[in-house]
Amino acid sequence: MRFSIFVALSFTGVALAQSQEWGQCGGIGWNGATTCVSGTVCTVLNAYYSQCLPGTATTTTTTNTGTTTTVTSSAPGSTTTGLNIRLLPLGDSITYGLESTDGNGYRNALHNLLQPGNTVDFIGSLKAGTMVDNDNEGHSGYTIAQIQSVSTNSLALPARPNVVLLMAGTNDVFGGSISTAPSRLSTLIDSIFSACPDTALIVATLTPLPSGQAAVDTYNAAVTQLVAQRQAAGQHIVLASMSAILASDLADGVHPNNAGYVKMANAWYPAIQQAAAKGWIGTPVKV
Repeated sequence: MRFSIFVALSFTGVALAQSQEWGQCGGIGWNGATTCVSGTVCTVLNAYYSQCLPGTATTTTTTNTGTTTTVTSSAPGSTTTGLNIRLLPLGDSITYGLESTDGNGYRNALHNLLQPGNTVDFIGSLKAGTMVDNDNEGHSGYTIAQIQSVSTNSLALPARPNVVLLMAGTNDVFGGSISTAPSRLSTLIDSIFSACPDTALIVATLTPLPSGQAAVDTYNAAVTQLVAQRQAAGQHIVLASMSAILASDLADGVHPNNAGYVKMANAWYPAIQQAAAKGWIGTPVKV
């Protein structure tokens, strides 16, 4: 299935009154909606990310020195555990973990979030960082097209991951080809689903790029629309918004620092949870 998307040279954001199910609703640096649609509850996952999870709100009343206080607490749907996750981190130097002091980037923090209750195996042809399971497919300086070319090596898509984390486009911004970048991303997504039709694909927006933020904003708007279109068409694809990462979270103006990488892990995690809750993460295919 091939999708095309028109990218406007300018993008005007429209604030929603409420976040949709699985959408972000709070966290440090979040400026969007802070309430959720009916049937979901804004649930704090960590300091940087609150998410609208399925569930209902429960209200309790307590009395303190003659004053009645109403406290609303969330009762979200249960998180999915017991999964066997074969995860491919796919992208460029940010996926590799460049500029993190331990070389792990977001991957170790994400591994720690996923591992309780699940079996997790990172895969890829590259090794980076101090973590034990340090496999990944993050190639420094690679554009979307170049990432697609290396995704076919035997330790990447042919190894049949049931979860793929894709973050690509930063180097296309540097190359000045942002207007056609979403089309190349769409082609890469097609190739991922062709090689791994049973995978859950998590696509990230780009982290800040102070030297080219307008182009990043345009690209991120297109990626958000592209993922929404494909999910509506039935593909197992979820958006991971990196909006919590700020320019102050960058080590060198491009790559996150340690705190920025932790924020990235905190953004990947609920997107994977969303895919799991939809039943999109099955038993990995034997290879």
